[in-house]
Amino acid sequence: MTTAEPDQELSTDQEYDLWKSNVPLMYDFVSETKLIWPSLTIQWLPDKEANSAQQELIVGTHTSGEEQNYLKIATVDLPEEIFQSGSSNDRKIEDSSSAHGTLNGNADVDADGNGGGENSSKSVKSKIKITQKFEHREEVTRARYAPFDSNLIATINGSGTVFLYDRSQDKENALRGEFSFHKENGYGLNFSVASPGDLLSCSDDGTVALWDIRSAKRTPIKVDENHTDIVNEAKWHETNPDLFGSVSEDKTLLLHDKRSDNPIATLKQSEAFNTLAFSKHSANLFAAAGTDSLVYLYDLRKPSTPLHSISGHQDAVTSLDFASHKDGILCSAGSDRRVLVWDLFQIGAEQPQEDAADGVPELLMMHAGHKSAINDFSCNTKLPWLMASVEEDNTVQIWKPSSSLTDPYVPKDYDIHSLE
Repeated sequence: MTTAEPDQELSTDQEYDLWKSNVPLMYDFVSETKLIWPSLTIQWLPDKEANSAQQELIVGTHTSGEEQNYLKIATVDLPEEIFQSGSSNDRKIEDSSSAHGTLNGNADVDADGNGGGENSSKSVKSKIKITQKFEHREEVTRARYAPFDSNLIATINGSGTVFLYDRSQDKENALRGEFSFHKENGYGLNFSVASPGDLLSCSDDGTVALWDIRSAKRTPIKVDENHTDIVNEAKWHETNPDLFGSVSEDKTLLLHDKRSDNPIATLKQSEAFNTLAFSKHSANLFAAAGTDSLVYLYDLRKPSTPLHSISGHQDAVTSLDFASHKDGILCSAGSDRRVLVWDLFQIGAEQPQEDAADGVPELLMMHAGHKSAINDFSCNTKLPWLMASVEEDNTVQIWKPSSSLTDPYVPKDYDIHSLE
C-alpha cells in the first residue's frame, strides 16, 4: 500500500494506488478502459434486461479537430458474479483473464476487436467494445437518449448545434435531424420524461432552448433568455411536464414553467451554479451544486432557502443525478476527480467522533479511482448501484459498490472513510 509522511499530501498517482489496493473491499466490480479520444459524455442505455451480463453505453469523441468525431454505442460485458449476493470481502481484483474487474485496460475497441484511431492496427482486450459509431460534426459535448424511444439519441456540439440520431438505422441514414439556434458552445441537454419529445438545450450564449423533436419544425418552440451569462445546465422535472430548471455562471438557479416567459423562482448564490437534478422519487426535492464544492438540497414549495448543504467535495461540483432504484440516493461528481454517493436519509444521523472527522454521515461512498476531473457519470437504471464515469484523461470506469456498503442488512466491519 502506498504511504506518505504524516503531513505530506499524496500525489495523484499515490492516491490511485491507494484506491486500487482497496478495490476488493469497496467494490463488487470495477472495470477501467482507456479510450483513444476523450469523451465528454456517458450514459447507460436502458434496453438490456436487468439480469443481462451485457449492457450498453453512449459515449462520444472530442478529437480537437485532429480526426473525425463520432457518436458511439458501446457494449460492456459484466461478470455474472455481480448479480449474486454476498460480501465482496472475498472478491479479488481481476486481471485480464479473471472475472471481477479489469484495471488499466488499453483502449476502446470496435466490434472486430480493433481500436478506432491511431491504435487501429492493434487488437486489444477491453471490457468496452464499440458496436456502433456515427459521424458527428465537431465534438460531442453531451449525448442523451429519448426516454420514450431509446433508439433516438440527441447530441449537442461545441457550436451549440443539436443533432438527433436513430441508432436503429444504418450509419448513412441514422442522422434524423439538425436543430440550429445556439450561437456558442452547447453543453446542457435533457429530455423530458413526463412530456415525450420535449428536449432542453443550453449554451454559452446564455439561452435555454426548448425543442419538440417529434415536430417537423427545426426551430425551438420556446427560448428562455433570463440568464445573463453562460447556462451550464438545464433539466426537466421528473413528473411535471411544464417545470424545468437552469443554472448559470450568473450565479443563479432559475425555475421555469414552460408556459410562462418569466421564471417562477430565482435562487442566487455567491458563486456560480454548475449543475442541478430533480429527485425521481420525491416531487418536491431537487439538488444543485457549483464552484463552491457544496451540494445544496431544496424544496420546490419553498426554494428560496436550502434545506441542507452537503460538504465532501474538494473542488467544483460539475454533475448531479438522483438514483432511480432507491429513494434518497444522490450522486455527485466534480473537478476533484471524485464521484460521491450520498444517502440523504442519513442526514443528521449520529456518528462516533472519529467518523465525524472523516466525513458527514450521509456520505455512503467515495469513488476515488480517477486521475483527472470527471466529465460525466451515469447510474444504470436497470442494475441497482451500477455506475459509469468518464474523466478528462480518456478513461472510462464501470463500477458497482460492494454490497457490504449498499445493503443495509450486511454488517459493515470496516470504516469506509479509511478506504478512500
